Amino acid sequence: MRAVLIFWLILYPACAWAFTTEQLAEDFDARWLTDQEKRFLQAGLAFAGVYNGMIDGAWGPGSQRALERFTLAEGGTRPVTNADAVLAAMEAFKALDKEGWERQYNADLDLSFLVPTKVLGEGGRSDVFLNFDVRGRSIGYSLTVQGPTGTVQLHQFTEDNSMVEVYRVRRPTVWITSGRRGDGTSLYTRSDYRRGAWSTIMLSGTDRDAGAFAAITGSIAPGYAPAIGVSPGKLVDGIATLAALLEPPAASQTPDSQVAQAPEVVPAAGYGTGFLVTASGDVLTNRHVIAACARLSIDGQAARVIAEDKVFDLALLRAEGLVGHAPAPFAQDPARLNSDVTVAGYPLPELLGGLNITRGAVTSLKGIGGDGINMQISAPVQPGNSGGPVLNGAGQVVGVVVARLSDSYAMKTYDTVPQNVNFAIRGEIAKLFLAQNGVDPVVEPAGAPLPPEELAEVAQAFTRLVTCN
Repeated sequence: MRAVLIFWLILYPACAWAFTTEQLAEDFDARWLTDQEKRFLQAGLAFAGVYNGMIDGAWGPGSQRALERFTLAEGGTRPVTNADAVLAAMEAFKALDKEGWERQYNADLDLSFLVPTKVLGEGGRSDVFLNFDVRGRSIGYSLTVQGPTGTVQLHQFTEDNSMVEVYRVRRPTVWITSGRRGDGTSLYTRSDYRRGAWSTIMLSGTDRDAGAFAAITGSIAPGYAPAIGVSPGKLVDGIATLAALLEPPAASQTPDSQVAQAPEVVPAAGYGTGFLVTASGDVLTNRHVIAACARLSIDGQAARVIAEDKVFDLALLRAEGLVGHAPAPFAQDPARLNSDVTVAGYPLPELLGGLNITRGAVTSLKGIGGDGINMQISAPVQPGNSGGPVLNGAGQVVGVVVARLSDSYAMKTYDTVPQNVNFAIRGEIAKLFLAQNGVDPVVEPAGAPLPPEELAEVAQAFTRLVTCN
């Protein structure tokens, strides 16, 4: 679970069964996926707060409706496509990886269930229970093995403390009681008859952790249960297919027929743009900006590459000379369709000089072919804008400039030149990349829109010129 997605893409390269571009745009069909992939999606949808069911790999109407709710919340539409499922898988990875969630087998209980391995701590001591708390969350686990009388008392306790009608399951080998306290705390008690006794898990958690709470309850299974995590298959291969649509084309070597199938990445031409993401001199930019550089500098300060990701086309640089400068804040929520955005960067710096600011809107929440890594923006970009921040009205990062549609392809195919069809890597993807590489970006809740002049000043404080030699 702790391996990053790029590890899977390297270890399990796209094969004959990978999603094609055409298949990504087709209606989602769970029959494409393995049971492991379905469990992974179900877990991610639970963490997203849209699924409250068993994480068992059985894809029924409840799982499908949850994927539809997730897609609509992300700005998509019905019917759900295979590309939407790939995007949901990326969100699932982010949710599971951050706190190290794994389904583990507990030998004392003879049960398997999700636990956050990175943030699980021992709770208060008890003669009856083994207690655990989740650091940074309101969730608590209490584990015990009891006889029939003690087990009945545990479920009665949950009922007595519920201020709403309780949910009950009473089967010969499984008892479940779920309720809610007056203070809004959810209670869940499950007992499985294992090895001649009743193994019980009692959970509590508040509404702010409802997604994780649902994921835990849906993961409980008797005995050894299959792992919940990333696995080779259509979803991982689909990420590679989406990324290939925005690979920088090698114009001198690639036939016109191949160039026509991908947008034209804004070339660095020796220059690109980046922006500070920590006060330690860390700068985020595109990978294609720095891919062929012998030496790098940021605003004239020597820089080095800390991390890069070919799939997401992102790179993390560090310049010791920029230590102490305030980083850019990321928006807590994704950009919404038709919301205003501002792009800051250094296009054609030898010709145009200093920082350049352009404005536009989010014209699509997805890239070409339903690509969930990118979104489309109308703010004009030029060579040198690559890696620059895309900001919302409050000056918070919601994307990273990456590409524009090929003028030559559009003219050849449609006899027209596209107007401001540009692409940015979604802010959620950028935050995921940073988290995978040990950076906790500054994230802020939605703020009040700034006057355009102030927004430019905010952008200027953290946007930097990246020079490649």
